Amino acid sequence: MFREFEIDVLRCRTCGHVFSSVTGEQDYDRYFGTARIEPDRQFWWDDAHRRMYDAFCLRFLAGRRGRLLDVGCGLGYFVRRASQMHGWDAFGSEMSRPAVEFAREVLGLRTVTQGRVQDAAFEPASFNVITLWDVIEHIPDPDPVLAHLFSLLTSSGILFIHTPNVEVQLPKARLKRFLRGMRRGVHYLEARDHAHIYSRKSIAAVLRRNGFATVRFAHLPPIQSVSGGRDSLLRAAKNAWYYSAVALSTVTRGLFNFDNLFVIAAKA
Repeated sequence: MFREFEIDVLRCRTCGHVFSSVTGEQDYDRYFGTARIEPDRQFWWDDAHRRMYDAFCLRFLAGRRGRLLDVGCGLGYFVRRASQMHGWDAFGSEMSRPAVEFAREVLGLRTVTQGRVQDAAFEPASFNVITLWDVIEHIPDPDPVLAHLFSLLTSSGILFIHTPNVEVQLPKARLKRFLRGMRRGVHYLEARDHAHIYSRKSIAAVLRRNGFATVRFAHLPPIQSVSGGRDSLLRAAKNAWYYSAVALSTVTRGLFNFDNLFVIAAKA
């Protein structure tokens, strides 16, 4: 489907799922490197994500109470935001040791644990909400993780996933290649890091395969940055695309979704 430098991006002829030819580590723990993380990383992980996190909390947490687990919580900014919601206890699980040290030491989050979520001491059926923000695309085999998260949810709990949408990302990557060629530093499909690029069909299939009976899609404001930058014109264009995508999805009753995938999965 696409060649990103030396990496082939492939589509399954049987089910249509798109994935990278790179075989990555299942429990990769070096996304944030090995050195101590300095607080200057705040812009991307806090400021740029804040509007999206606020919208999530208003829509899914406000007026309710319970326990939330953010899997692959990175530096912990979403855990901190969720913990500020009245009635909610927020926890985080993260593979990267430097990221966990940042969350605990800089943000003061004592509820963030380091290592695989399957190895954490969380009781079955103990969480009302579990989130995966830009995580599932990095996991070569998502089944063991999703099956475990299914067991951690209460009967009425939800699993929320944010991940790129192949129906948007693949055409955009091809357009970038056409206009600018293949250049190092340009974000195409991030095929070295993203083991999978999901569609609505393929993300629903993997969730149902792991016990989730209901899968639906929502819209939240995008990350307020383009490729990690601060350009206000690019940010305005990104928001214009978002509003257009939401309008098209609304008019077509969800038939067309050119937004990122914001997935809500439930046991029943």
